[in-house]
Amino acid sequence: MKEHSALYKWVWIRPVFRQLRPRLMTMIVALVLPVSLVCLTLSVVSICKSREAVDSMSQNAFSFYLDQVALRQELGDIDVMTDFPAGLAPSLTLLHWNAPQPDVRADNGSSVYVSKDGEQAFLILQDGTWREEERSFASLKQERNSFLWEKEGQPFRVLVTFSYDFSLRNVPAWFWAALGIALLTIGISPILFSRLKKDVLDPMETMNHALSEFQKDRSYRIPQQSLVVSDDFHRLFEHFNGMAAEVQAGYEKDVKLLESEMDNLRLQVNPHMLLNSYNMIYALAESKDYATIQDYTLCLADYFRYVLRRGQQMVTVRQELEFVENFIRIQRIRFPDRFSYVYQAEEDCMSAMIPPLLIENFVENATKYALDPKAPIEIVVSVHREEDEDGGNRLHIAIMDTGSGIRPEVLEKLQKKEPYIDEAGQKHIGIYNCLRRVELFYGNRGDIHFTSAVGGGTQVYLIIPFSLTAEQTLKQG
Repeated sequence: MKEHSALYKWVWIRPVFRQLRPRLMTMIVALVLPVSLVCLTLSVVSICKSREAVDSMSQNAFSFYLDQVALRQELGDIDVMTDFPAGLAPSLTLLHWNAPQPDVRADNGSSVYVSKDGEQAFLILQDGTWREEERSFASLKQERNSFLWEKEGQPFRVLVTFSYDFSLRNVPAWFWAALGIALLTIGISPILFSRLKKDVLDPMETMNHALSEFQKDRSYRIPQQSLVVSDDFHRLFEHFNGMAAEVQAGYEKDVKLLESEMDNLRLQVNPHMLLNSYNMIYALAESKDYATIQDYTLCLADYFRYVLRRGQQMVTVRQELEFVENFIRIQRIRFPDRFSYVYQAEEDCMSAMIPPLLIENFVENATKYALDPKAPIEIVVSVHREEDEDGGNRLHIAIMDTGSGIRPEVLEKLQKKEPYIDEAGQKHIGIYNCLRRVELFYGNRGDIHFTSAVGGGTQVYLIIPFSLTAEQTLKQG
């Protein structure tokens, strides 16, 4: 960190100045700078107007004097055309340097030219002599600051040119002061902006960066800032870190509650499967089908190992589909030739992360309630990725069967995401648990749709965000 002088620390870093700095810089940039620009504009306009006024006064005085010379020439009082331009030179010399015309004779940068035919030009010198000018009279008339006197019937023409600083000498002093302030303010405006950037813009960028990082990592905090940052933003950063700590603590508490609820939801799925398995093993033992009992027992071991494992809240689509295949093997032992199962999944979707039992719950529901005693049913699972409206990716999972369908009153409960209670008072929680878990994992980013008709099968469509683990993302990248 840069070391500052004791004077800098005493003046600039004092609390009163630290509080005033952002407001002072903003006021200067927002008020003083525009006012200075206005002053600069007024100064330039005033200079132009002053030049016009001075030129007008000079021209009027000059024109009046030359009119007198022309009149005296006509009356015969003088003969300015004798040995032209020598005869005219004394009168113009008097006018140019000695006559009471302060705006002309005070300017040593002015020049007086005379011409008889409008082409040949003669320069009248200060000592009353003259010399022929190399430039033509017509080209001299193109000078920006000049005045031309010519009159119909008069045998001569007179052109006076003025230097640029002649008009500037007539600008009022207060205009020069305004111009100087404006130029000074414009000159130091980069310094003012740099100060404003450090006091306001950079802290705002720090805050925006902190908000973005906090969305990715709830443990992110704004680092300790140097004294360059104003007290207002220091307090804002402290409040942000405090609120971030509260949000993180609340988030961790919610996660623990959700994990507890997830465990409860997972355990509610198991009892009926366990009882059915005991009954199935007993029946197979009575028939002494020991090979089937071994196969069935191994499938059950894999089933309960997957269902009861802890510490893994998400699984891949591949793991879930393998578990569904294992579940289907169990059901085929229980219900031979009663249904067929097929799945189709895009290869890049096999590594996508989903909650466990998300697909299995709906497949299990089809084997329990959709079986038709008269004809076998078909269960189809499809998984693919699609792009959403915001340009992101989402996972689309469809579970379809050709079974007996869902009764309207049950379908209504599912559409409302409520558990169904039958006439006997039994609460059916399998699909409701699945809906609840999607809500816990994804909030409003996940959705489930049901379509069904009695005797026409059931279609379940799950739409959830497409996500991979960090390792999987690196491999695909």
